[in-house]
Amino acid sequence: MSLSISILGQSNSILKAGFFQKFLDADDTIEMKSAGRIGASPSLLGPYFAQGDFFKGSEFCIVDTCVIDFSLLSANAIDYYDVVKWVEWIGHSAKRANCEPVFVCIPVSDINASRTIISACISVCQKQDWYYLDVRDVIAAVVKSNNVDAKELYADGSHPAEFLSGVIATHLGNFLTKIRNAATAKCKRTFAFTAYERVPLRDQIPSTPLEYSSRLITFSGVRLERGETYPIHIGSDSSVRGLMVNSAACKSVLSIEGDRTFYKNLRLKPYHPTNFEARLIPVCRPIRDHQGMVRLSLTNQDVPLSDVTLHSSKEESGEGFVEVADLVVERGYDLVTYTTTRPADPASIRWMPD
Repeated sequence: MSLSISILGQSNSILKAGFFQKFLDADDTIEMKSAGRIGASPSLLGPYFAQGDFFKGSEFCIVDTCVIDFSLLSANAIDYYDVVKWVEWIGHSAKRANCEPVFVCIPVSDINASRTIISACISVCQKQDWYYLDVRDVIAAVVKSNNVDAKELYADGSHPAEFLSGVIATHLGNFLTKIRNAATAKCKRTFAFTAYERVPLRDQIPSTPLEYSSRLITFSGVRLERGETYPIHIGSDSSVRGLMVNSAACKSVLSIEGDRTFYKNLRLKPYHPTNFEARLIPVCRPIRDHQGMVRLSLTNQDVPLSDVTLHSSKEESGEGFVEVADLVVERGYDLVTYTTTRPADPASIRWMPD
């Protein structure tokens, strides 16, 4: 096919038996220009990873965020406003950089359970004329032709089995070919881009830096210890929206003191026995700065938690530390009008299996 792509995705974009790896394996001329892939993390991963020239040189950006967004929504760890905001930001950021976003909407194994989050993602695509592949259409075609139950096509509750992943990859390749050959029309779009920024903690906390590396991410952070208070400058008129942490080394409740005090449960459970597992933790109720600062500390007190953290424990381990790389902060909005393209045929934004 000979194309250049970016990827923003969760575990189905990471697994060796997942659709994205199957897609890459099918054509060795595909060049992956940039990637933001991390498990158990919501679509906030777009604003986290897709900074600067992330989309530069990419013809397409594959976006795979529905499964974990559904899991966090089900746990009340994020809300629909967050999802729509992050998905719109990803799409407009890609289009502004002359990169075509293609949303791959994967349901969980209970197909109807995640219909609302998929509908939310698709509604954004329809309003903005962005391409999407609704994997429920693919599953329906496979079920009909193979006379199987949809759940038989899944390895577990969240991940398509290898066969279905291969089918999704084939349809994705065909869809990109069709998009390439589709007629387009010029148009203008106006969008209020939220200004997201990473605030690296190692730049402000004088302690021994931590370094971890995997095939997906390099983690440069610090260990916060109980009994210490860490003042962090995030700038005026800013709010904290997330943290990049090592979930294998998060054993306490984090207190974030800004315009109010916020308690975040970071007694986390990694998916596998390991010393490093990167995870992007959203903060649903933004904590705004106090005179440009927030203060971080750990507490072992029985405090009222300010929101829900997926895969967290209520039990205190007694170890009392967390490892954090960055805070994700919002710094207001920039209203931008940019010139882009849209499909000449509005119906073509949805891929339909033959």
